[in-house]
Parts: sequence; C-alpha cells; structure tokens
Amino acid sequence: MKSLFLSIICTLCVLGSLVQAKDQPLAVGQATPDFAMKTVTGKTVKLRELASDKQNNSSGITVLTFWCSFCGSCRHVEYPLSRLATKYRGQVAIMAVDSSVGESGSDVAAFLKEKKLTMPVMMDTKGRVADLFGAKMTTTTVIIDAQGKLQYFGQFKQGQTNLVEDAIKAVLAGNKPPHNKTAERG
Repeated sequence: MKSLFLSIICTLCVLGSLVQAKDQPLAVGQATPDFAMKTVTGKTVKLRELASDKQNNSSGITVLTFWCSFCGSCRHVEYPLSRLATKYRGQVAIMAVDSSVGESGSDVAAFLKEKKLTMPVMMDTKGRVADLFGAKMTTTTVIIDAQGKLQYFGQFKQGQTNLVEDAIKAVLAGNKPPHNKTAERG
C-alpha cells in the first residue's frame, strides 16, 4: 500500500512538472515548433513555409515583431520595422504579428495602406504565437534562425532598433547575436 501511494505521488509530480514545462515560453537557443498564422487576407501560412521560401527568404531566417495597429508605442517603430523589412527583403522574412483580439485582417490592411507601411503582417488573434514566445508586450521581437532555433528575444523600440538589426546581421553571418535578449517578457 505504501509503495502504491509513493508511486501515485511520483506520477503526480512528474505530470505536474510536464504541465508546468509546457506553459514555459521558449528560451533563446530552443527549437521553435512549427505554427500557423493567417495573413491579413486570410491565407494560412506556417513558420516552416516562411523559412523555406527561398524566393522571399534566401537565408531561412524569420523575424517576428508583435505589434498592433492601435498601440501607441508601436507608432515609434512602424516605419523602422517597415524599412528593415524592405532592406532585407529576399534575404530574411521580417514581419509584424498582430496578436490583438478583435482586430480583423481587413482593418489591419486598411491601416497599412493609410500609413503607407509595406511590412507584411500576420494575424495571431488568439495570441497563441505570442504565448509560445512569452511575448506579453507589443514590439517584442524574436529572431528564428534557419535551423528553427530562437536566437533573439527583445524589444524593438525607439532608440534600440539597431540592436535588432545587429542581431539580424549576426544570425545572417551564422553567428550568435551580440545581445540575444534586451528585455524581460513583460
């Protein structure tokens, strides 16, 4: 009876740690699971598709910045992010991810057109992708290398946009970013 009780306790401890580990956000250096998001036009795209699209992403590197059209602090990074997406077009997939609940792809597309922003935007209306990375605040940026490993987690904010570009350059060169984390997860 005592051994049965101990077995049950051990099983519960193991299951509890597995559940807790599942809820932990990815850490820099960990493999990123494949996940799907929708474009503003409603097309479903998987992370691996973005990484393997050699016409638009010759390096296999993907940069995601969590953003939304009504966020005040996002106003300061929209144009720098859009410029980065243009500068590295064809080499690196750089896009914004709108994780706000209730914002439609058509609303975001209209906003992009009005502001003349050219960055691609993916929709994460249930916040699953943001949760995967532990992105609790807008302008959180992650860089995923060609092997699917998280190489950078940080804020893309006014005055620090060079840190993101330095990280992109390092990962493109096959190196670790000089700074792989710039802020806590919010």
